Amino acid sequence: MLKNQNHALKTFKGLGKITFLGKEQKEMTTRIVWIASAPDKMRVALNSVSGQPMVSAASDGRWFYLISHTDGDFYKKRATHSNMKRFFSIPIKSEDMVKILAGRIPVENYDSATLIEENAEKGLPGTGNHVSVFSSSDGVTVGDENTYVLVLKNRTGNIREQIYHAGNKKDVQKIEMFDAADTLLYRVEYKRMQKVKAYQVPIQLKISNDEGVGFQLHLDRYWADVMVSSSVFTLTPPE
Repeated sequence: MLKNQNHALKTFKGLGKITFLGKEQKEMTTRIVWIASAPDKMRVALNSVSGQPMVSAASDGRWFYLISHTDGDFYKKRATHSNMKRFFSIPIKSEDMVKILAGRIPVENYDSATLIEENAEKGLPGTGNHVSVFSSSDGVTVGDENTYVLVLKNRTGNIREQIYHAGNKKDVQKIEMFDAADTLLYRVEYKRMQKVKAYQVPIQLKISNDEGVGFQLHLDRYWADVMVSSSVFTLTPPE
């Protein structure tokens, strides 16, 4: 069910404001324009207040490109989560970023899943009752009260992802992604959603790690089902 959310949304674009969050550095807010094509293609541009381009980044699913328009630097590397960190400040795969912007939920490969009722008073996952344990092919039904955390684990029992939602609502409130050592890679908080055509997509979200590094995104405009050429997702060195 989670993987099929907004499944018909293939191409989309938006503009708004992005605020980069640093552990010690001062927060920086700038204008952002982006366009994406499922499953893993996207292009992002950061502009100054006057509209001048500052930084452009793109991923065609295979390569990640980065251009600094202020000094002409050009960067091209494999589209891994570690290389994407150069732009987003956190290690996130381009495929996951596209899903998040499309209002879908990135779901890691897993071998078992446990649905935990989060104790409303203690507010800690794992302190409530395990209300359902199922394999990746099963469905799940939850109640109307408290918060529920869907914990996805690999074969060795390490947590790969945690998905938070309230009661039986379809809207996911938060997800947490982990590496193979159970260390948090990043957390996505869906602050506000909006309806564009037949899709529920973000209008405000926050992606960060445990140190507070990451970014907040507020979208002023969102267009769904747009026409886009694959050449848009390839950048070349500035002349």
